[in-house]
Amino acid sequence: MSSPAIPEPDYDDPREVYAFFGLAFYIAQVCEQGVVNLAVALHARKVGNVTSAMLASLFAEQQGRTFGQVLRSVRQLLGVPAELDADMDRVLQLRNQLAHSFFPNRAEQLLSETGRRKAIDELIDIIRFVKKVNTSLDSVWLSACYVLGVTKEALDAEVQTWIDRAQRTDRESSRQD
Repeated sequence: MSSPAIPEPDYDDPREVYAFFGLAFYIAQVCEQGVVNLAVALHARKVGNVTSAMLASLFAEQQGRTFGQVLRSVRQLLGVPAELDADMDRVLQLRNQLAHSFFPNRAEQLLSETGRRKAIDELIDIIRFVKKVNTSLDSVWLSACYVLGVTKEALDAEVQTWIDRAQRTDRESSRQD
């Protein structure tokens, strides 16, 4: 489950802050979805003999909760290693900071070239950290899925189906233009 590479900043375009913010928030959401995947797999393991409809229901339930609520649910169902647990808390804090206060807390700072450079560097640090945690989390939720009979190969095949469908849509759209 790869995520995009971190580009090298130029620091010469004021809009670059928004691009790095977008990448940081995207990576945070990818990590959040990993925690949702883990919660669903853990709840499904509890139930046993899970149907597609039950999985859809579990996903809908978990995706309707806040990241913090899903994290608490995972902690109740699984002993998370202490370092990963602390890292997930930090991801939650960073994700909430991005969602609720990143720009308001830096309004004045973002008016200067030096301030924008500092914000971009901070966003790059966030991206690196969350990517590291996400990589650690991938193995945990993939293991939980494997117990249910869902392999990495099956998940990769599903992702490839999404890619193929998106490419087909693009081709059809370009033919209509």
